[in-house]
Amino acid sequence: MSDLLPSENSQNSAQQQENINTNRNQAGINLHQSEVHLQQSIEYAPVAIAILDQEMRYLAVSHKWLEEYSLPKDIIGRSHYEIFPDIPQEWKSIHQRCLAGAIEQCDEDPYPRADGSIEWVSWSIRPWYMASGEIGGIMMFSENITQRKQAEIAMRHNEERYRSLVTATSQVVWVVPSDGNVTDDNPSWRNFTGQTVEGFLGLGWLDAIHPDDRLATGEAWETAIKTGSAYEVEYRLRRCDGEYRHMQVRGIPLFEPDGSVREWVGICNDIHDRKQAEVALRENNALLRSILESTPDFIVVKDCQGRHVALNSNLANFMGKPIEEIIGKDDTEILALDVAREIIAKDRQVLATGVTQTYEEDVSNGEISGTFLTTKAPWQDVHGNILGVIATTRNISDRKETERALQQSEERFRSLIEATAQIIWHTTAEGKFVTEQPQWSAFTGQTFEEMKDGWGWLNAIHPEDQPHAARVWGNAFSNRILYEVEYRLRRYDGEYRYMSTRAVPILAADGSIREWVGSNADITERKQAENALRQTLEVLDSASDSIIIRDLDDRITYWNRGAEVLYGWKREEVIGQYIHTFLQTDFPKPLDTILSEFLEQGHWEGELHHTTCNGQQIIVASRWTLQRDAKGQPSTQLEINNDITERKLFELALAQAKEAAEAASHAKSEFLANMSHELRTPLNGILGYAQILQRSKHLNEDERSRIDVIYQCGSHLLTLINDILDLSKIEAQKVELMTSDFHFPAFLQGVAEMCRIRAELKGIEFRHQLALELPVAIRADEKRLRQVLINLLSNAIKFTDAGSVTFTISYASEGKIRFEVRDSGIGIVPEKLQAIFQPFEQAGDRRRQIEGTGLGLAISQRIVELMGSTIQVQSDLGVGSIFWFEVHLPEADEWVKTSQADDYGQIIGIKDRKPKIVVVDDKWENRSVINNLLSPIGFDVTEATDGEEGWQKILEFQPDLVITDLLMPELDGFELIKRIRESETYKDITIIVSSASVFESDQHRSIEAGGNDFMAKPIQASVLFQKLRHYLNLDWIYEQKKPENQLNLENAELVLPPQSEIEILYELVMKGNFKGIIKQATLITQMDHKYIPFAQHLHQLAKGFQDQEILALLQFHK
Repeated sequence: MSDLLPSENSQNSAQQQENINTNRNQAGINLHQSEVHLQQSIEYAPVAIAILDQEMRYLAVSHKWLEEYSLPKDIIGRSHYEIFPDIPQEWKSIHQRCLAGAIEQCDEDPYPRADGSIEWVSWSIRPWYMASGEIGGIMMFSENITQRKQAEIAMRHNEERYRSLVTATSQVVWVVPSDGNVTDDNPSWRNFTGQTVEGFLGLGWLDAIHPDDRLATGEAWETAIKTGSAYEVEYRLRRCDGEYRHMQVRGIPLFEPDGSVREWVGICNDIHDRKQAEVALRENNALLRSILESTPDFIVVKDCQGRHVALNSNLANFMGKPIEEIIGKDDTEILALDVAREIIAKDRQVLATGVTQTYEEDVSNGEISGTFLTTKAPWQDVHGNILGVIATTRNISDRKETERALQQSEERFRSLIEATAQIIWHTTAEGKFVTEQPQWSAFTGQTFEEMKDGWGWLNAIHPEDQPHAARVWGNAFSNRILYEVEYRLRRYDGEYRYMSTRAVPILAADGSIREWVGSNADITERKQAENALRQTLEVLDSASDSIIIRDLDDRITYWNRGAEVLYGWKREEVIGQYIHTFLQTDFPKPLDTILSEFLEQGHWEGELHHTTCNGQQIIVASRWTLQRDAKGQPSTQLEINNDITERKLFELALAQAKEAAEAASHAKSEFLANMSHELRTPLNGILGYAQILQRSKHLNEDERSRIDVIYQCGSHLLTLINDILDLSKIEAQKVELMTSDFHFPAFLQGVAEMCRIRAELKGIEFRHQLALELPVAIRADEKRLRQVLINLLSNAIKFTDAGSVTFTISYASEGKIRFEVRDSGIGIVPEKLQAIFQPFEQAGDRRRQIEGTGLGLAISQRIVELMGSTIQVQSDLGVGSIFWFEVHLPEADEWVKTSQADDYGQIIGIKDRKPKIVVVDDKWENRSVINNLLSPIGFDVTEATDGEEGWQKILEFQPDLVITDLLMPELDGFELIKRIRESETYKDITIIVSSASVFESDQHRSIEAGGNDFMAKPIQASVLFQKLRHYLNLDWIYEQKKPENQLNLENAELVLPPQSEIEILYELVMKGNFKGIIKQATLITQMDHKYIPFAQHLHQLAKGFQDQEILALLQFHK
C-alpha cells in the first residue's frame, strides 16, 4: 500500500524550533493536565484499579473498583483492611511481598459468588515508585473475565455445531491437513464431483477442475499453503454429470497456539447461476448505460398525485426553476394553469389505462425552441403496481443536437447522484479526489481540504480495513477491472458503518482510464442482521423449550435441540418433512378454527396433546407466532412448546385433594355447628333458670351455693362447646383478638382464686406470686388471656397429685410480661412435648384424659400465637413441668375498674313504664327463661311458638320489642323479620334475634334481614337487661343495699387491729390478693368484737377491689 500513498514533506528546522519554544511555554499547563488526565484515566478505567500507599490506605480508585466490590465513594484515605476486615492472611502476605518489590498476578482465578455461581477474575498487584525511586505503595488491578471464559465454552459448542453443519449443508465443505494434501475421505466432495476417494487424495482433486482454471487454482493453493493466508478463488468444477459449474471457494487456516497452521477448512459455493445472472446483468447495465449516456431527453418522474419525485436538471433548466423548488410540487404550483391542466390530463390518462402514450409538440421557451417528442409511461414496481408516471421528452429538432445531447447526459448523471441513497463519487485515473465530493463529505464529515492531496479519503476508512481497501484498489487500477470491496467507513458522528463499495473505470478513446466512478452502499443493517440471525439461531438451539419453524405448507424448516429431547426425532430426520408426518396432535378445538384465529391475529396459544416417537402421551403449552418477510407477507410459523405434563398431573391431583379437603372441612364445620346448636338449646334452660333462682330472695346461703354449682357446671359445659368451636375458627383463621382496658391485679386475682379452690380440694398447695412493678391496668383481650391462663393452671392441677402449683407473673423485658405455671406433677415424656399442642392430644393416663376435650392446649397455643408469642414447655418425667409465655401487654393510661362498673345492686323494677315484649321461640324452656327473667321486674311478656303465631301476637299485642328465634316450624325467624319490616305499622319495631346457631352467616343474615341485634344462647341475664335498657331507653329500679357502716377514720370509736395484722393486710393489698384480704377481715372479726366495724369496712372495700382506698386506710393507721 505504501507505493500507492504519497509521502509527507518534512518540516524545516526553523519551524521545528518555533514549535519547541511553544511547547516549552505550555509545559506547566501540560503537566497539570497530565495529572488530571491520570486521575481521570484511573477513575474511568474499564477495569478495577486501586492505588494504595505503604500503609494500605486508598489514594485513588476507579469507578469499576467501587462497582465490582460494592464500595462507597468515600474510601479515599481509608485502610484497605478496615474496609475488608475479614481478608485472609494469604492476601495480606501477597500485599507485603508486593510492598517489598514483588509482582504478583493471576490470569484466571475462580471466585465463588453468594448465589453459588462462579466468576472468573484476572488480577495483578505490583509496586509503584516515587520520584526518589522508593516504593510508594502498591497498585492493584482486577478484571472480570467471566464473559471470556464463557466465550471459550461457547467456542467449543460452535465447533460441535460446525461439525453438524458440515454434515447437513448442501455445499461442498472440506478439511485438509496443513501441507494441503488431502488424506481423508470427503463425502461432500465425492458426491458432487463423482471422484473416488483414491482419485482426489493428495492433489488429485485438481483433476476435477476445468483445465483452463487448474493451473491458477493450483498456484493460488500453493501460495496460501506457503503464506498461511486465506485461500480465495473462483473456478469451474466438474459435477458428477459432467457439467462444469462455477464455484466460489474460500478456505481459511486454523492455527496452533504456537502460530503454526493446524489444518485448513474451506467451502465450495456453487455460484454458477449467479455468474450467469451477472453476465446478463452486465449486458443489461451496459445497454442501459449506453442509452442513458446517449439520450438527449428530458426525464421526469411523478407519483400518482402528480407530485414531482425526480427530474433531470435539463428539464429543470427548461422550466426555469431549481430542482429543489420543483421536487414535491405538482404542475399547478409550477406552470401556468392552462398548461398544467393539459399536462395533468395526459398524466391521468396514462395512470387510468396503464398504457404508454407518445406525442409530439412544438415548444418555444426563450432560448430553447423546436419540436419535442414526449413519451409518458406508467411507473410500476416489480409486482406491476402503478406508482406514477415516467415522462421522457426528446428534442427532435436538428439545431444544437450535439450540445443538448451532451448536456442531457450530464444532467442525467447528476440526477442519479442526487437522487440515490448511496454515496456517489468520482476520482482521477490514479484514484485521487481533485474536485469536491458533496455526498462523501456529507457522510464522512471530511472537508475538501482534507482530501485535496488526493489520498485523504483513505483516512475515513477503519485503520484495520485500510490495507485491504488499498490493495484491492491497486489491483483494480493495474488490471483496469471493477473495484469491489467491503470496508468500515467512519461517519461524521464517529460511528463506523459497513460499506459495500463498487467503482468502474471510464475509458478514454485510446483505451486508457479517464476516470473512476463509484458508489458506497451502507450495508450495516444487513451485517447486523446477519450477526443477529447467527446469534439467534445459537440461542434457539440451546433453549430447553421445543422450538419448531414451519413454512406455510407445514414443512419443518427448523428443529432445535429442545425438540429433539422432547419428541425423540433428530433434526436431520424431520427437516423438510411435513410436521403431521411425525407429530400426532390432539387440538382443544377444530384445527380449522385454530388456523383461522392464527392467520387473523398472527399468534395463538393453547394446550396440545402430542405423541412422541416412543408413543408417550405428553401435554405441552404451545405458542404459535406468524413470521412475515420484509414485504409484510406471511412466510413461516414459529412454534414453541413447553412440556407441562408433570404440572398438569400435579394440578389434577391437587384439585382432587383440595376438593376432598374442602368436603371434609365443610362436613366438620357443619357437624360442630349442629352439635353446638343442639347442646346450647338445653343449656339455655339450665343456665337461664339458674340465673332466675340466683335472683330469688327466698334462698339460704347453702341453697344459693348449690344453685351456683349448677350455673358453674353449665358454664363449664358451655366452655367445652366453645373450645371445639374456637379450634374450628382458629384453624379457619377467623379468630381476632378483641382488646380492651382492664384492671390487671383484679384480673390476676380472679384467675388465681378460680384455680386455688380446685387445688385445695385436691390437697395440693397453690402459690400465687406477682411482681410488685406490674402495671395497674393493661390493654389486652381479657377473655382470651383468661382462657389461656385457666387452661394452663387447670392442666397443672389436673396432673399434680401432691406438692404444689405455682402461678408467677413478672416482667421478662421492657414491655413484655412473663406468665409461668410450675407444677410438681407427673411430668411429660420428651416425645410427647410437641404432640400435646395438637388438637385432641392429651398426656397422662386414661383417668386424667377423660377430664377434658384435649383441645385446651391447642387453642391456647393458637391464641398466644395471635398475641405474637408461643407457649414454651420444660418437663422432667416424675418431677414436674413448667409452661410459660411472654407477651407484650401495653399499660392502659385510662381505665375503669371492672369491679366497680354498674355496681348498683340487683334490678327489681322499671321506672314509670311497663314495656311490652313478644317472645317467639318453638322451645318452651327458652320462652320460659326470658319470661321469668322479665315479668318479675315489670315487663308485660307474651309468648308465641312459631313465626306465624308471633305475627298474630304482634298484631294483637302491639309490643315495644320482639325477641325471636331463627329456626322454627311453619314460619321461621327470617320470614317473621321480613314480614315485620315490610309492614307500614310495625316496620320500626325493635327486633332482637336470639339463637343457638353458631353459623356466622345466620347471624349476619338476621341483621341484614332487619334484626337490630343478635343475642346468643344460652342467654345471660346481664346481657339481656343491657340490650333492653339500650333499645327501650329504660331506667332501672335497683334493690336498696343494706346500709354499710360508714366509718370516720378520725372517729375515736374506730378500733384498729394490732400492727402485725396491719402488716399482713398491707402485703396482701400490694399483691392484689383481694380474696386474702376478705379472709383476713373475717379472722379480724373473730379476734375481738371491737374490731368488727374496721373489718366490715375493709370487707366492703376488698369486695369492690378498691385497692387505693385500702392502701389509704392502712397508710393512715400504719
